[in-house]
Amino acid sequence: MKKLIAFVAATFAAVSLASAADITIGARGAFGLGLGTSVEDPLELDTGKSLDYGFSAFGKIGLTEAIAIQPELGFTHHTVGLKYDLDMGPLGSYSAKGTMGINTLDFAVLGVYDIAINDAFTVSPFAGPQLGFVLGKGQGSGDMDGDAEFKSPILFDIVLGAGVSYKVGPGAIVGDLRYNLGLIALKDKDSEETLCTPRALKLSVGYQIKL
Repeated sequence: MKKLIAFVAATFAAVSLASAADITIGARGAFGLGLGTSVEDPLELDTGKSLDYGFSAFGKIGLTEAIAIQPELGFTHHTVGLKYDLDMGPLGSYSAKGTMGINTLDFAVLGVYDIAINDAFTVSPFAGPQLGFVLGKGQGSGDMDGDAEFKSPILFDIVLGAGVSYKVGPGAIVGDLRYNLGLIALKDKDSEETLCTPRALKLSVGYQIKL
């Protein structure tokens, strides 16, 4: 993990030096719904309790007037809502509900295309990969109380979305809507049973300043 972080940091630094004439930095907070998160039978996803929230810092490095690379470093708390209904025939039924909380440190590199609507307002579709490193164990609550230790605590997402910026003061207010398409499932370290594949639709708001 240390080698990967060092590689990512070195890559960002090299690109920044090569494009030092047009660099923007910023930060934002994000909130999302775990839409599309998959769980294994017999568990079912409780969408109303599947929520994400977090924050991130980013740098936008202009390659041309319209095209930019945007590295991001962030923290996300994922809450996966779970429910379980078992029909035991003459014995009746058994139901359970709860959540599993997961914290991740996220690294993303997005390709951005800026479309200037006017001097103040810009729309920017983007796409790119994201790595998420799970921090510690998953924390269960409710009927799912207990800890979960993951076999391979690394997530890989494809991020798709679009952002907007509006110039205010020395910088600009920014917001974006993105979908994190998770491609790697988290598995229990001991049983190797698949627990979930986190995915989310996220809305974020923040502020950026051009250096």
